[in-house]
Amino acid sequence: MLGFVKREIVFVIAFAAALVTAFFNPPSSSWFEAIDFRTLGMLFALMGVSEGLKSSGFFDAAAGLMMKRAGGTRMLSFFLVAIIFFSSMFFTNDVSLLMFVPFTMMLLDREKAGEKYIAGVVVIETIAANLGSMTTPVGNPQNLYICSYFNVDAPSFFKTILPYSALSLILIVMLLRIFLWKDSSIKEEEREIRRIDKEKTLLYLAFLVIAMLAVFRIIDWKILVALEIVVLFIFDRKILLRIDYILLLTFVAFFIFSENLRSIDAVRNFIKAPMKDYPVLSSALVSQVISNVPAAILLSPFASGFEGVLIGTDIGGLGTPIASLASLISLKFYLRRSRGKKGYYIALFLLLNFILLGVLYVFFLLIQ
Repeated sequence: MLGFVKREIVFVIAFAAALVTAFFNPPSSSWFEAIDFRTLGMLFALMGVSEGLKSSGFFDAAAGLMMKRAGGTRMLSFFLVAIIFFSSMFFTNDVSLLMFVPFTMMLLDREKAGEKYIAGVVVIETIAANLGSMTTPVGNPQNLYICSYFNVDAPSFFKTILPYSALSLILIVMLLRIFLWKDSSIKEEEREIRRIDKEKTLLYLAFLVIAMLAVFRIIDWKILVALEIVVLFIFDRKILLRIDYILLLTFVAFFIFSENLRSIDAVRNFIKAPMKDYPVLSSALVSQVISNVPAAILLSPFASGFEGVLIGTDIGGLGTPIASLASLISLKFYLRRSRGKKGYYIALFLLLNFILLGVLYVFFLLIQ
């Protein structure tokens, strides 16, 4: 039981929050109505795509190609951050960090890069995942939920978020230039490109395209989920066992927790005015305390449009380590390092995250 709690601490907290707030809103049909099954279905499909591409060797091949192209440690670090930034747009921020943060630390350890350098790379990778993922509806769970809740079309979504994504890329490049100073040649044995199952890769990339169509309601999400389940059951059923069903249950708990909070008059009255006058700031601040995914679920019913919640929860993924669930993944990986400079990592994380959060919020004020 203790092992489960340590592994799935986010689910345990979400479940406990739903349970405690149930005293204010006992179980009823409102719980069922609060669950966004479309978002859950899309998450299920995307997790299947991510696990399928992982098993096909797609990510390993991409990593090998990066090492072959990189002449030294500094360029390799640039490539690692870049691939996390762009891969998070399609495979979510947490999947990108799960794939590449352990690989980054292992590789930089082999190249004897030094602890401060490794900590800097991991911090910037985390920022890149959180900012890159906001570029597309499938990049992170709150985007999926917001697009579903507000029925956002593609032109409206990209018109709203692309300016922030473009500025984020510029800011990340600046961070790379400032903090990644170490350079050394990469060992020849690290340059081997891994083999890839082309047929399997094409299959899951096709499902990714279908998922994008489902996000914008060009096809029904139920068709996507049903088709993927059938194909996986026939051709690659082990992927069905690798999907993180606990994460799906975590979202169910978040939906119920948010519904319970909204049923409390004092909470509703406290949220209404700030969301009306300062939706971006309110969404970003709430994200710092309860994370951006539950913040999006909690605040969306109080928003007059999707833009404020979308921008606020996306840039609100910066800041504290709990502002984005993906940030906790990197933190957990780095804190496991026996020789890691944990204090330096946390201090650098907070410094860079709050600076970039401030810059992006000022940018929002300037373009309004």
